[in-house]
Amino acid sequence: MTDCTAGALEMSVFPFMVFLFFTNELVLVSSETAELPSRITALSGSCVQIPCTFEVPEDVLKNAERIFGFWIKNYPFPQPWVVYNGSTNISKGFSRIEITGNLSQRECTTVFYDVMNNHSDNYYFRVEIKSPDWKYTYMNPIKISVSDSPQPLIFKPTDLKAVMENTTVSLSCSAEAPCPKQPPTISWSNIPESAHITTQLQEKPDKTQSVFSHMTFKASYMDHRKNISCTATYPRKTSKNSTVETTVMLQVLFPPKETNITINQSTSVSVGTNVTLTCKSKANPSNNMTFSWHKHGQDNQLDLGEQLIFTVNRSSGGWYFCKAKNEHGIQMSKEIQLIMEGSVSSLDQSLIIGCVVGVSAILLTFFLITLFLRVQRVKASTIMETDVSDQGQEKQMQTIYANGGFVSGEELEMPKDENDIVHYGEIDFSTPQTKITTVQGSGQETVYAEVRGPGKEMNQD
Repeated sequence: MTDCTAGALEMSVFPFMVFLFFTNELVLVSSETAELPSRITALSGSCVQIPCTFEVPEDVLKNAERIFGFWIKNYPFPQPWVVYNGSTNISKGFSRIEITGNLSQRECTTVFYDVMNNHSDNYYFRVEIKSPDWKYTYMNPIKISVSDSPQPLIFKPTDLKAVMENTTVSLSCSAEAPCPKQPPTISWSNIPESAHITTQLQEKPDKTQSVFSHMTFKASYMDHRKNISCTATYPRKTSKNSTVETTVMLQVLFPPKETNITINQSTSVSVGTNVTLTCKSKANPSNNMTFSWHKHGQDNQLDLGEQLIFTVNRSSGGWYFCKAKNEHGIQMSKEIQLIMEGSVSSLDQSLIIGCVVGVSAILLTFFLITLFLRVQRVKASTIMETDVSDQGQEKQMQTIYANGGFVSGEELEMPKDENDIVHYGEIDFSTPQTKITTVQGSGQETVYAEVRGPGKEMNQD
């Protein structure tokens, strides 16, 4: 039994002596303190970690053989109760208590598991050292408050002002982590597309911990009036609510976007028809946004205002557009075409002209190709006829020379038969013509050629 427990038992019998005992102990340890938070809020069905360090004389700690830690509830009044005895490692009133700190290094961090609502109270830390015997109860307690609901999230900035489009926005969300062994998880919902998120467990100045989540993104007009939520979910052993959430609405300033025109009827109208064109656009701020109307091909604007209302006449056909403007910029809508019934639109005219030009180009190309092929065939035929003529003349000249009987250094062979009659021809080279003589004889037809040359004659013997 520890001194503290003995003192508790003696209190009912010898209250005055017990008071003196605790008073004497307080005097002894008045210069020594334990460093721990003054209060901490735990979640029922979960655990709670108490960060703790303590002071002890150096010579006592240096010579210590064994060190034990204790946690005492309601010390010194009205009745002290040892909820954890380090010498026997016994917990009372709790499923389990564990000192995770290294007592020889003056660390007394402790985890209380499965805390319930009846565990809310003040708790004191006590240390006992053997050889030499030294006992201290530190008189600065920690107040543990147990709640059925998680603590509210801390969202920053607390006052989220409107931000300009394309600027970087930073949001942070932190949740208390009274039980770092089972920390809450943080999730974001409805986040912007460009968001980057980092989450980590952080230690606060009082040594307690929290889960801190940081999100950055570039503001877009599509994020305007978006409700961004941060949710913390706590693991626990009860069926009660274990989540806590906070939501902030994002305000983004931007120039006109998605500007377009709507018409109250078909774009094909007839003379005398009433037409209403409406200009729609997104912008922030939008209460001071202005609209102007224009027609393609006209320098002057048609009108001001969100709507353009007019009665159609013969000159009303054409392309219309509007411009939306606020303090941050201006945007022009896409053009909308108003077509007069019975008339051909400029687009149809363009299509017709394009088709005619395309067909004409194809026909012209076909004609040029045909003409080219025909010219090539005529040239090829002319060249062929020339080659045939040249070949005929060459062949004819070969025949003439063969019948001319030019002999050099050889005698003419006499006919072997007397019936064979030899006829001689004469060749005149003085004129560019050749005389051909045909002689009939002995049933055979012999052709002779006469060639005459200048200053030279060949006489028949």
